[in-house]
Amino acid sequence: MTAGFALVEALVAMLLTAIALGSLSAGAAAGVRAVRDARERSAAVVLATDRLDALRAGPRDSDSDEVVVAGVRYDRNWRSDDGRGAAAHLSVEVAWERGHVVLESEAFP
Repeated sequence: MTAGFALVEALVAMLLTAIALGSLSAGAAAGVRAVRDARERSAAVVLATDRLDALRAGPRDSDSDEVVVAGVRYDRNWRSDDGRGAAAHLSVEVAWERGHVVLESEAFP
C-alpha cells in the first residue's frame, strides 16, 4: 500500500463517520421534538377534559382563562349553548404556541 492511498481511505472513513453521526443527531433531535409535542398535547387534553367535566357539573357559563403548565402557556376558551329542554352543547378549546385542541360534548340539564 502506498501512503497516499491510506490517507484517502482514512478521509473516506472520517467522511462516512461524520455523515452517520449527523444522521443520528438529526434523528435524536426529531425524537426530542416529538416527545415535547406529545407532552404539550397531553397537557392540553387534560386541561380541556377538566373544563369539560366542570361544565357538565355546572354552572355552564362561557368564559376563558390562561393556564401555565411546565412553562408552556395555554389559552383555554369554553362555551355552552343551552339546549332549551334538549342537550346543551359544550365546547372547550385549548390553544398554545404550537397547536390547539378542541373537545366537544353534550350534557342534559
